[in-house]
Amino acid sequence: MRIEGADLFRINALADSEEVAVSDDVFQVLEMAQKISELTSGAFDISIEPFVSLWKINTDTPHVATSAEISERLPLVDFKNISLDPEKKSVRLLKKGMKIDLGGIAKGFAADEVAKICQKHKIRRAVIDLGGNVYVYGKKKHKELWSVGIKNPEMPDSAPLIKISTSQNSIVTSGLYERFFEENQKRYHHILSPATGRPVENELTSVSVICTNSMLADALTTSFFVLGKEESLRLLPSLQSVFSTEISAVFIDKNHTITLSDDFPYAYELLYADWQIDSKKSNNSKITK
Repeated sequence: MRIEGADLFRINALADSEEVAVSDDVFQVLEMAQKISELTSGAFDISIEPFVSLWKINTDTPHVATSAEISERLPLVDFKNISLDPEKKSVRLLKKGMKIDLGGIAKGFAADEVAKICQKHKIRRAVIDLGGNVYVYGKKKHKELWSVGIKNPEMPDSAPLIKISTSQNSIVTSGLYERFFEENQKRYHHILSPATGRPVENELTSVSVICTNSMLADALTTSFFVLGKEESLRLLPSLQSVFSTEISAVFIDKNHTITLSDDFPYAYELLYADWQIDSKKSNNSKITK
């Protein structure tokens, strides 16, 4: 939904011709997005909107983009052409026709804000579920851990594939099953590569990131999906160092393999016998088949 007068609407309408001042909240999201873009070498890129509007995957009129259409828009997708001014809290898009899309990070910001409201009003416990983005807040009764399920990509409406036991945390998942359309017996999903302008094609069917910072986790699920499993695992330690927080990930492959990030700190339960875990497991992890 495009709301006339809202910051994002004004950025996309005006920022390729003039600076647009935005609210503190929007500027915070933009700064985080740009930081993650730098750290992931552009795997996460909010300037991807020209491809999003081209494919129209989350609409009633999806479209299989042609090579010519993609080539025309490729010069418009580059996070380095988004200029932020921290003093003015303003944004400028450096190429005419550029637009931004905050769909890969906004829900994470919203979840963090709801958690702050819970803290402010001394709410003891809550489950914040924004669809693919779950934040378990506070402590359960009797100080039990929260149990959060990650969907089976092949049967997303059935029992979860794996359950993670955690204290207060955010668990964000991006998967091929979330938003897609099919044409000529081929599925086109919503996770687009900023480099190619096409839905990402690799070994993954879903990526989950576990982190107390939901906005960070939200952006990293997209980043990791675009980067692929091996590159994401190599990058993870440096991300933990930069953000000074624990970040864990769950990668689900097309070959029925679940890969947990190194030294995965959470107990887990696997609910399907035809799947396998590939990880350097900590002592408190468990597998149930």
